[in-house]
Amino acid sequence: MINFKLKKGVLLKSLVTFCIMAIMLGLAIFYRYILDRNEAKSRAQQEIEKEEKIFEEVETTECAYVKLYTIYGNHLNIKGYLKNEQQDIDKIKLVLVDLDFNSIEYELNIKEKEDKINFSMSDNINEGIDLEKIQEGKYFVFIQTISNSQDKEIKRLYNLKNNSDYTGNEYYTLTKNGMNNKIEIKFKEREDSKDEKKYEYMFLNVEASTLPSKVYDIVIDAGHGGKSPGAAYNGFVEKDITLEYALQLKQKLKEKGYKVKLTRDKDEYVESYGNTGRAVMPYRTKAKLVLSIHLNSSASENAEGGVEVYTPNHMNLTFAKSFADNIVKYTDGRYSVNSYAKALDGVYVRTYTQAEVDEAIEYAHELNYMPYENLSTDTPYLFMVRETGGIMTKAYIDGRNKEELNNPYRNSNIAAESYLLELGFINSKFDLNNLLQKKENYINAIVDSIINNYK
Repeated sequence: MINFKLKKGVLLKSLVTFCIMAIMLGLAIFYRYILDRNEAKSRAQQEIEKEEKIFEEVETTECAYVKLYTIYGNHLNIKGYLKNEQQDIDKIKLVLVDLDFNSIEYELNIKEKEDKINFSMSDNINEGIDLEKIQEGKYFVFIQTISNSQDKEIKRLYNLKNNSDYTGNEYYTLTKNGMNNKIEIKFKEREDSKDEKKYEYMFLNVEASTLPSKVYDIVIDAGHGGKSPGAAYNGFVEKDITLEYALQLKQKLKEKGYKVKLTRDKDEYVESYGNTGRAVMPYRTKAKLVLSIHLNSSASENAEGGVEVYTPNHMNLTFAKSFADNIVKYTDGRYSVNSYAKALDGVYVRTYTQAEVDEAIEYAHELNYMPYENLSTDTPYLFMVRETGGIMTKAYIDGRNKEELNNPYRNSNIAAESYLLELGFINSKFDLNNLLQKKENYINAIVDSIINNYK
């Protein structure tokens, strides 16, 4: 009986102690919850107050208008206009202002037309705001005009009202040290505390994020495959060599920390378009860069050979040139002597010729469908350069030609930066020997070009 009472007393004491500890833990958790909630409210209130302070400097009688905004590769380009009510404007800038009142300024190209001042960040589709360089935080996007009057500089800030066909986008930065940022591009209304009117404004929200499972940094396209062998010479076939290169390139880029998707990882035929098409995959994976690997060929028995890097038109060609230069340097290779569509040594900008436009129109009439409206001498010719770039590269495959699948992203305003790399001529003994013996050199040349471009 004594032992039982002792055990019962010990058990009761332990139970009371446990209950007290549980209550204390619950109170601590509840107290922490109250503190966190109050802290969050305080932060939110501080953010509202900072926003109000920022918008005190913004014009309320007029705004600027966004006609189009695009993301090509890693650059955000904004085009729009401001009503030309001030005749003394000397300069226009695009300004990002964060909640700590820090600002980043970008010079704009401007063209005055009748009662409007049209502005754009760049005429090149791969220039503008480098999204890889924007730090975490919230940024308000304004247009700033600068005018001089009686030796006095006058600056005015204007909200950006969305007058485009697009309502918002999200962008994931390239993977660095296993980390990424998610950048949301948004338009929102706010009510001015002075006149109680609503004004639309543009902002970027940048926060740390891991890549979703279906999002990738880079897409590598091994040209041809399956029933499409590509060029062949002396028993060597393009589709086999491009696959070997794509697999090795993916591995090397993975070692550098990038998340890479292949359009094919075996000898199989891949459709050009449709939901799983090779030109569609860069959109679906939200990739920043797509490289299509190919080998060239010519009618001559032993071509002189050389590297050719194809790029869309309206581009800054620095990245393209680095691919060509590094391949030549790392492999002791050479630039192609081909002069047609040549922009720089090793760099080519191929668009439709008028004869090819006429031929495409005639072909459309033969198959009883309306010719493509986007087709002109300003349209990129190679589909892996054109159809991967949305509206920036005048993608146009919409399924009206029943012999082709649809490109569902042809009107996208966000797309990967695209290059088609003709590494050499398969029927050039010099190039073929290089391609077979110096694979690692080619791979390193491409990888180093990518790393240096995104430093």
